[in-house]
Amino acid sequence: MSILKQFFALASPYWLNRTSLISWLLFAATVALSLLLVQVMVELNVWNKEFFDALANLDGPLIYDLLGKFILIVAIIVVMRVYAKWLQQWVEIRWRTWFTERLVSRWLSNQNFYRLTLTEEPDNPDQRIAEDIQLLTTDTLDLILGLIKSVATISAFSVILWNLSSDFLLPLFDDVKISGYLLWLAIIYSFVGAGVTHFFGHQLHRLHYQQQKREADFRARLLRSRDSAEQIALMNGQQREKSQLDSTFNTISDNWKSLMGREKKLGMVVNTYHQIAAMVPYFAAIPALMAGVITVGGLFQVRMAFMRVYSSLSWFIFSYDNLTRWSATIVRLTQFIDAMDKCETLAQQQRPNLHPITDTNGVACQKLSIQKPNGQTLLSDINLQVNSGESLLIKGASGLGKSTLLRTLAGIWPFYNGHYHTQDSNVLLLPQKPYLPKSTLRECLSYPQAATPENERYQSALEKVGLAALISELDIETEWQIKLSGGEQQKIALARALVLKPELLILDEATSNLDEPVAYQLIQQLRTLLPHSTLLMVSHQSHLTELFERVVELEQTTIKTQTEPLTAVN
Repeated sequence: MSILKQFFALASPYWLNRTSLISWLLFAATVALSLLLVQVMVELNVWNKEFFDALANLDGPLIYDLLGKFILIVAIIVVMRVYAKWLQQWVEIRWRTWFTERLVSRWLSNQNFYRLTLTEEPDNPDQRIAEDIQLLTTDTLDLILGLIKSVATISAFSVILWNLSSDFLLPLFDDVKISGYLLWLAIIYSFVGAGVTHFFGHQLHRLHYQQQKREADFRARLLRSRDSAEQIALMNGQQREKSQLDSTFNTISDNWKSLMGREKKLGMVVNTYHQIAAMVPYFAAIPALMAGVITVGGLFQVRMAFMRVYSSLSWFIFSYDNLTRWSATIVRLTQFIDAMDKCETLAQQQRPNLHPITDTNGVACQKLSIQKPNGQTLLSDINLQVNSGESLLIKGASGLGKSTLLRTLAGIWPFYNGHYHTQDSNVLLLPQKPYLPKSTLRECLSYPQAATPENERYQSALEKVGLAALISELDIETEWQIKLSGGEQQKIALARALVLKPELLILDEATSNLDEPVAYQLIQQLRTLLPHSTLLMVSHQSHLTELFERVVELEQTTIKTQTEPLTAVN
């Protein structure tokens, strides 16, 4: 897909939507100001001729009159440029807000944010949402408005440049003369410059793409080091972290040096081209000046008109760096959206498909096979049924797929065949490492639901898991994931289950950091306090076995044994 097709695919959902009406009006106002600004620049061009003619004629009164006119023109230009930029920024933030909300919503829906991590593609979705959207909106408006202004400037000043040189026929050969040669010179000079610029700068697209990727990789590694600060400190791993960070940053430096080399060559071309352009109109207008066709003021008018036409025709040259960055941004966002499309397609293809069972709050599997992302089979031909309110412990050696089975039943693992059934809602999965958002403790206990103001259920839950000391901190916002130990974090997660009272509670090594007696007591309390909840648990803690009505042991891709319901539960 070409860059323009990819761009329209990204932009059209917003700009062809009714919600963009205000943005269209703001954009139209920005364009109108830009076009009016071109007209004011035409007036400034006329002022140039009048002022320098007055200087040549030593006409004092006219000079002072023109100085007053100049102040007025400059004031108008300043106000129009400031408000044009202000309106453009309003369009940018409105578009960026809509695009960000849409992309964040898609990323967080259907477990896309999780499923994208399974294939590790695309890289750094946080950077694509936070930075690439901002670059797309800003660069798009800069480029489009710059192009519109350039076209308007060419239209206005080409007429001026043609008229200034139409009365003088430049002799090319004995029988060939060129009318309006200053305009033709500006066109030829600009197109030659564009060709040379593309020759020296065409690799910038790839280098900008790599630079964005490597910068995002470095930020992600820094965040991982920050989030794992305690573990790194306990293992005295700071030198290893520094080595890895240095290695990651070296890739940034290497690509930056390649980018520098290309931009140096491009800069040599662009700056040489621009410096020569400043004098070309003077040299080109000498024949007309010597022939008396133009005055000294006309010479300065020619230069300004030439520079306006040349700079507008050179829009491609001066925008080349932004164009390469813009195209790289479009590719990165398109890849991100395509990856989410694949996730959603996969989710649609692998919806649970099981004939309704009489107990809709239970869990059932029929000929369920689970694979790794690379297609390798983890579990096959799993047949299982757990009725509402029952408890099931899943045992087995590490690496057999116990946790993956739980993730499949929770609806987030997309790589499976066969059928399964769980409750459509009110499912809570507590992993070995709980997620505790930066928030109040009350909000942590309610996550992912909203917190409520009553205190009794939160206080009771904390007391039941042995964290009564934290009751006074219910409404304190802090980094609980850093403040609490691993065992305390798991207790908070179990307290969350007591607060939310899910119909299906799935525990994946959720007591691994707790002492055996404490783990036993907490699971026993869950069974007592949540009698109507279906409980599935993976654990290597054998002393918990007697708390479950059924036990399943996995062995080499399938279920090895299932025990009969125990009679002495609870």
